[in-house]
Amino acid sequence: MPSSRGSSHTSIMVAQFLQKLTYEEVQIIVQELLDLAENCKSLKSHELPSESCHQLMATFLEHICNNQGMADKCIFSDCCNINKTARHKCFLLHKKDDTGYTEIFQISNPEQICEMGKENQVPVKDRYIYETSRKHPFLYGPTILTMSVCYETAVQSCCREENKTECFQTKLEPIRKYVREISLRHHHLCEIGIKFNRKVATAMELALLTKKQPKANFSEITKLATDIKNLHQICCEGNAVVCVLGRSQLMNYICSKQAILSSKFTPCCELPEPFRGECIINSENDDKPDLSSLPLRRFTEDQSVCKQFTDKQDFFLQEFLYEYARRHPELAVPVILRVDAVYQNLLGRCCKLENPLECYSHGEGMFQRVVHESHERVKNQCDVREKLGDSNFHNRYASKMSRFCSFC
Repeated sequence: MPSSRGSSHTSIMVAQFLQKLTYEEVQIIVQELLDLAENCKSLKSHELPSESCHQLMATFLEHICNNQGMADKCIFSDCCNINKTARHKCFLLHKKDDTGYTEIFQISNPEQICEMGKENQVPVKDRYIYETSRKHPFLYGPTILTMSVCYETAVQSCCREENKTECFQTKLEPIRKYVREISLRHHHLCEIGIKFNRKVATAMELALLTKKQPKANFSEITKLATDIKNLHQICCEGNAVVCVLGRSQLMNYICSKQAILSSKFTPCCELPEPFRGECIINSENDDKPDLSSLPLRRFTEDQSVCKQFTDKQDFFLQEFLYEYARRHPELAVPVILRVDAVYQNLLGRCCKLENPLECYSHGEGMFQRVVHESHERVKNQCDVREKLGDSNFHNRYASKMSRFCSFC
């Protein structure tokens, strides 16, 4: 059953929530939701998600709960017995990442993959979308769509080759590796949104964006940080239709502003959808600007620091985070956020004193200590990993330390 581009978006949403359903069962639900999905997709640039977009998710969850057999099969009966707001959160908690579903596209069976494309009425791309969505329920919809095109192109190319196994190994394994890694990242971003408040999520995006686009001005960076944080929330809520639409709008905006954001975006913005977004996200950091005429000392030596901190605390701290991050693209985001937290605590303490300047003028030394301690912590953990080996280290430190050792 071939699917249109619109039904692909909806298929992702359905398969990520209902991971136990067959491809055919997913498509039946998709067809019932298509009208709402198409109304949602008619959004104009920069419009907020319409009522149709919100109704799409509500209708989908109601459909599951009205089908007792489906609710029981997917273990959602407990979710269906609570109010609608809590129901959505309950469904999200039932998602299981990389649940061990059999991989139908085995590289060791290239002939089977090629025959599927000939004999099966389901296109390879649509089957890939279904399998990847149910296996990686936190992977953002736009990434699944992008990789499905890459997968389809690779399969078509390799099926014409004499040595199909070698071709699949060369072209498909990088796709699998990327999907696994980015899925973990998306899951981590969703957990951040749940565990931490909005300020923390915004600060993280601000630091990431400033490292990537150090030449962009403060107002553009803060706007993008807010937009991206909101998009993460939408994608993490599982509405793949709005997630895909929102990503497309955001990337169009970034490309319209590429001259003032980053020189590294130009090749990406010349690409068609869906490749443009994934390219921008994985592009290199822009070159560090010359900021020697704009020293950071104004945050630790200016008499007006406490007034700015008191009058517009959030704005002032965001400005500090921006200025510090663009001067230190070599630092990991967690380190930059720790420096930001140290600065906030420093001002909270110093600005209550009679001579606050004498107190916060020691800030630069404190920032350097944070960086040094962070480097030592990473070095120690990497030494432990080298001693234990990757598998033993992962078992011991998986959830706590994995983010640090990517910098070893």
